Amino acid sequence: MQYNVFSLYNASAHTQRGSFCVGVPCPQGKLSVSDPVALIDENGDYVQASLETRHLWHDGSVKWLYITGITSLSSHEAKKYSLKLATTSQPTYINPVKPINSNSQLEIQLSNGKVVTVSRNRAGFINFNNELTTSFTHHSDSKYKTLSFVHINEFSYEVLRNHCHNVAVKIKHKGQLEIQNKALDVEIESTIFLADGDVLRDITITNPAASLHPNGQWDLGDPSSIYIDELSLAVNKQASTLVVNDELQLNAPFNNTVIHQASSGKAHWQSPVHVNAADEVNLAHKGVNVYCNGELEYETEQCQPLATFELEDSACLTLEAKEFWQHFPSVMTATKDSTFVSLLGAKNSEPQELQPGEQLTRRITLSTGPLTAFDVTLSKSWVQHSSCLPFAPFNAPQQLQQLVDKGISGDNSFFHKRDAIDEYGWRHFGELYADHEKALAPDTPFFVSHYNNQYDPLCGMLYQWAVTGEQRWKELADNLAKHVANIDVYHTTLDKPEYSGGLFWHTDHYVPAHTATHRTYSKNQPTGVYEDHAGGGGPGGQHCYTNGLLHHYLLTGSTTSKQALLKICGWIEVYYEGDGTLLNALLLVKNAGTEGLKNVKTGQYPLDRGTGNYLQALMDRYAVLDDISDLKKCAHIIKHTVSPSDDIAQRQLHNVESTWFYTVFFQAVCRFIQIKEQLNQSDYDYTYAVYSLTHYVNYMLEHEYAYLDKPDILEFPNETWTGQDLRKLCLFAFAKAYMPALAPALEQKKQSLQQQIIERLQNSEESETTRLLCLMMQNMNFVDYEQAASPTTDFLNALSCGRYIKGHNARSHSSHDDKPFSANTESLITFVIRTLRKFSLRRERSQAVKRFPKLQQWLGKP
Repeated sequence: MQYNVFSLYNASAHTQRGSFCVGVPCPQGKLSVSDPVALIDENGDYVQASLETRHLWHDGSVKWLYITGITSLSSHEAKKYSLKLATTSQPTYINPVKPINSNSQLEIQLSNGKVVTVSRNRAGFINFNNELTTSFTHHSDSKYKTLSFVHINEFSYEVLRNHCHNVAVKIKHKGQLEIQNKALDVEIESTIFLADGDVLRDITITNPAASLHPNGQWDLGDPSSIYIDELSLAVNKQASTLVVNDELQLNAPFNNTVIHQASSGKAHWQSPVHVNAADEVNLAHKGVNVYCNGELEYETEQCQPLATFELEDSACLTLEAKEFWQHFPSVMTATKDSTFVSLLGAKNSEPQELQPGEQLTRRITLSTGPLTAFDVTLSKSWVQHSSCLPFAPFNAPQQLQQLVDKGISGDNSFFHKRDAIDEYGWRHFGELYADHEKALAPDTPFFVSHYNNQYDPLCGMLYQWAVTGEQRWKELADNLAKHVANIDVYHTTLDKPEYSGGLFWHTDHYVPAHTATHRTYSKNQPTGVYEDHAGGGGPGGQHCYTNGLLHHYLLTGSTTSKQALLKICGWIEVYYEGDGTLLNALLLVKNAGTEGLKNVKTGQYPLDRGTGNYLQALMDRYAVLDDISDLKKCAHIIKHTVSPSDDIAQRQLHNVESTWFYTVFFQAVCRFIQIKEQLNQSDYDYTYAVYSLTHYVNYMLEHEYAYLDKPDILEFPNETWTGQDLRKLCLFAFAKAYMPALAPALEQKKQSLQQQIIERLQNSEESETTRLLCLMMQNMNFVDYEQAASPTTDFLNALSCGRYIKGHNARSHSSHDDKPFSANTESLITFVIRTLRKFSLRRERSQAVKRFPKLQQWLGKP
């Protein structure tokens, strides 16, 4: 048994050591958890990499493997890697971790005989063979101060292994620092490779406070913001060399050498993207300045500096902060006894404002020589065979693929859009420029508008990477995933339940973002910009996208993406169901019948994209946690949103502006059906979902058309509507398998619409705008929808007999004469009783002070 699963490529002109972390999907039944699976290269040599089983199929076989390791590749070398059942000797798993000092520290024994010591109680502290240590520092009052943790909330470690050897130790710390008398949450995930002691550290810092957001506006300058001069990781040893770039290398001794990246160094480095709370751009200088003892020695545009340290046995360690220039302001400082690399802020730039609920993740490496990240390409045939990405666009029409390719090539690619408004810096890097929002002000220079993952381009980019192998898609996806997970998610539990943990909307339509940064709205924006302009608000159910975060976690192992996904899932559930308190229940009763919210008086959910997003989030959480209750919740939502017996005329789907998003909901229903089929569950919930879908698709067959065929009924008749038309093709393609009698008509309708849609997109300059590119990436997969449909034998048998479900007869699935499915409603009394059973005075107090902050002076903080 040998399966080629991925390849690595060294794009450098030099031989390099590099790390790789990749999630590999596996076909059902192919690998057992107990199989001694090894990773080998194309020469048949075993690779020192760990293999973790992350997720299982329902039959217990391996579904996702997470593989991480370090290797070397020659200049421009590409190498294939395969999974193979190992035939080597029995495993030799001797625990390399030994507790010392009354368990306050851990010693990790390396293969080369050296020792790395890690503290349980001081997150960030690592001691290398008693030759150097690392710690956190904060620069203020013109000096660096070592920071001690106020609390260590969590500590854990695990040994990562392959088929017979220990490979690495992964250590996790969670704790709190105190800066300016405010709490700063810190989470550190350190992977220490046992061969040479190479360390990969992902450090996440979070401001866990709640924002004040007066009048629903979310501007910089919030009272709960934390202002950071320079938060750094310090090494208590003078560097032997500082490598700025290929042109400049500085050698010890150092007194006070500073490498300061103050801005992107690009043409538009002073773009209004970078405004502070005063709505002013105040960057220290263009690009990089290098100072020695206060004197300017060198200037350039961007740099990725390295600091090296000589050890006693002539070995060296190299310190590097990845994406140094992209996350400006950044600084590396060498003094006569220490070396500092910033995580956030630079002492010679203005203080950086970490807003309430905002976080930042940085990767710091300390390794035996520079450590790059090699390009990873998954085997397309293996991924397809795995069936783990059933809706990836492996079979998209070439015309659509050519349009989507413009996202990474040409004069209007996502990379060029990034440069257009200088979407760089620790808060902005990875975000997409919402250039379509410039429609009402086409001549405004540097029109700043942020996209915040609307329609899940993160998922689309990862699909493109899996399908094409093009590394530029992977680069964009990694950048965007980190930005979405850190900046676009509201990382607090201390605000209103319907806000805490939510995903912020894209910045307001047709107006610059100003000091709202990546939130909506700003006090500096005009009001009444368009019909029904709100001018204030917060995270809402209509903007909830988790599928990309799920796939980023599965394909890269990113803990940041996984945690953001689970946080959003928890928020969206509370948004629709409430948090169980009586105070929140009263608010839900008051808002019953409000558009876009669940009606707690009837238990009914709105037929819109919000409910569709809610379903997707629950299915994403099911994919991570394997909790069957999430699928049961999906079934409940579907049954309380639509029915095979609906009188569709009452839904007023002809009122397109108010109802177009019903197709988003039914795309989620398709995924639910596909999951049930993978689980071979042909039960009531499955059949109900199938017949609800086919009932509405039968309506679509007769009534749907390309939206721009009737432009007069649209407020803004642009090509975004054509992008939304693609969703109809997905539903027609999927439903054919369940409607055999109407399959030819559905295919004809699909083909007619498809031709119309593609022609319009090909002939429109709008197809290069961000929103339309994202819609195409997410909905070009209609052929794959068709292939994902696999009706169960029980369903096909029932269909041939004209039955909906056991015990319920109907003449045909499109008939309204018989009502085989009962109306699914709940009473207000049931809702109130369920709430009262959970009553807690403590929770009521917490809810009250979150919702009415003025009460905190009497009742305390939540």
